[in-house]
Order: sequence, then structure tokens, then C-alpha cells
Amino acid sequence: MTADDHLSSLDAEARAKIERMFVNVEEVVGIDHVANAISGGNTHGEDGVLRAYIGLEPSGKAHLGWVILADCIKNMLAEGVNVLVLLADWHAWVNDKFGRDMEKISLAGEYMTEVFRVLLDFPEEGDGAGQLRFMSASEVMDSGEYWERVLRCSKGMSLNRARRTFSIMGRSEDSSDDDLAAFFYPPMQAADIFELNVDIAFGGMDQRKAHMYMREVADRNGWTKATCIHTPMLSGLKGRGGGRMDSFDHKMSKSDPNNAIFVHDTPKKVEKKFRKAFLEVGNPASPVYEIAQYIVLPANGVLRVEPKPEFGDPSDWTDLDSLIAAVGDGSVHPFDAKMAVAHGLSVVLAPVASHFEENSALLDAVNELTGSQ
Repeated sequence: MTADDHLSSLDAEARAKIERMFVNVEEVVGIDHVANAISGGNTHGEDGVLRAYIGLEPSGKAHLGWVILADCIKNMLAEGVNVLVLLADWHAWVNDKFGRDMEKISLAGEYMTEVFRVLLDFPEEGDGAGQLRFMSASEVMDSGEYWERVLRCSKGMSLNRARRTFSIMGRSEDSSDDDLAAFFYPPMQAADIFELNVDIAFGGMDQRKAHMYMREVADRNGWTKATCIHTPMLSGLKGRGGGRMDSFDHKMSKSDPNNAIFVHDTPKKVEKKFRKAFLEVGNPASPVYEIAQYIVLPANGVLRVEPKPEFGDPSDWTDLDSLIAAVGDGSVHPFDAKMAVAHGLSVVLAPVASHFEENSALLDAVNELTGSQ
């Protein structure tokens, strides 16, 4: 059966539930598992609770991509899914984060936990339906069974197949031939999914290769395949450039502070960064438009363009395509469009910025770790 066949076999209420759960995702792979569970089949934990997971390396400050992930989490929590954020500390160690200093990685994990709690407005936590959980990879790995799974996830996979997943670490395929540990990363990520008994594995589109690896492993071992959902990737403020689209070299990253908006940036910082953001008249491929599409308009419902009085009257925009066209024909100045998105984004980020202004200890510590001011 195709994905459409699985969905069409559900009643209207069940289809609407799935649509609400996955409303902001770019791709769903293997919808059949979730569809079967919703229609009365077994969940992976065999207790009727759908469980989702995302694994994230504690490696620095949170940028706008986390807002998209948090929105995805919020939608699933609202539909009774239990969501686990796995603080992938050993994965960060393998990936050489913070000089492989586990104390620093653990501190970044505490900060990561706090960011998600704030973004999600402190939801109820626990192992039940509609609750949020946090767990470190160290806790998952503390068993012989886990490492047996890693070996099973490694068996039959060629080194070339493993190399093709290195983009999940932000590495090129030929970057780790002198680092055997890097080849354990893909089977570790696959083993996480099976060990945690999750029904849904999710992340940005850059995690797709890891999830496809997991599904191959499941087929080989006769294990349950989690449904995989992938959220859109935000470009860095400098734009996409000319790189390969499947490399995600253009994505917003914490490694370049001037190319990213952090979730706790003040309105002044946001405006300053947007002044230099790429926006070319006649070119819809702009990080400014992406942020409007995926974050500002869904959250606020409207973009308020306010040029200086001598250059025109304020205008409200609820349709991004119309705004792009207006910039293209000169009705709206590109700078005014940038500032409209910047101001709207500051409204979205205000609770996070306020929280970390009043509770700055973790952010200060991470700033010290990353050398940020």
C-alpha cells in the first residue's frame, strides 16, 4: 500500500489527527506505521502510546531551526504523542564537539533542555501520552543490549554506505577516513531509534540519510520501522550560494554567529543581522522569506511593513507570495520587507529572550564554552 492508501483507509477523524500532528513537516516517510497504530494497531511500546524522538548533539547555542523543531514537537504533544529529546552526548563526543570534553558537552545538554522547555512553554514532562521527556545518550547506552544493537545495525553495511550518511554530522564523505569512531555514528543513531521503542523519528531534512539507513537496518533484521518525519531546513542569512542542494552547506548553523539568528537574540541583534541578510529583488530564494514562511507567518499570522512616512503607508501581509511579488515590482522596498520579518521574528522570540535575560546562568556558561559574547 502507498502512503495515500494507508491514509485513505482511515476515518476522517484519524486522518485529521495525522494532518495536525505533521502539519509543518516537509516530508513523511513510512506513514503506514503511525496510521496502523492510530487505527488500533500496536505502538512500538505495545501500550497504545505513540512515541516520537529527536536526537540532538549538545554542541552550542540554539538557532532558529530549533523553533521549527519545537513547533513540530508542540503539534505532536497536542495530539497525545509522547516526545523524547535525546541529548546525544556521546554522538557529540564522536563528532569532536567541545574538544571531546564530556563535562562541557553535558553543560550544553542542560542548556539545550532549558531552551526546549522555554520554546514549548514548559509542558508537562513524563513518559505518558502528550508529555515531554529528556534523556541523555549516556543513559541509553548503559546496557549490553544497546551495543548488541549497534553491532547488528553495523553488520552488512559497507564503509561506503556509512560514508554517505556523514552529512548528518556536518562532515563530508571523505572527512573521516582517519577516524574510525565516525563510522560508528550512523549505526549508533539507528540503534537509538530501536532501543527507545519509538514510533516516530524526526529531525531536519539533513537527517534523512540517517533515517533511511535505519529503515534499511529494520528491513534486514525484521524490526519495526519508525515513521520518519523531516522538517524544513532554514538557510543561513547569507543565502544558499552555489553549493549542492543535498549537502545542506547553506543551512543556518551555530558555527557562524553572523549567519544565524539565535533564539535568545534581542530585537536589536535580530535587526542588525537582518540588515545584512541576503534578499535579491526578483529572487524568491532568500533566508528572509524562509523565516517569514516557516516561523513568522505561522506564529503571528501577519507581517507588518512600516516604511518611513515619506516613503509610503504601513501595510499588512498575510500571503508571502504577494509580499514577494510586491518587492519584485517595487511596491515594497527590500529593506522594509527585511525589517517587517525582523520585527515579526522578535515578537516570536520575545519569551525566549526574556527568559534568558532573567535566567542567564546557562546561556552565560554556553557563551563561555563557545567563545561568544
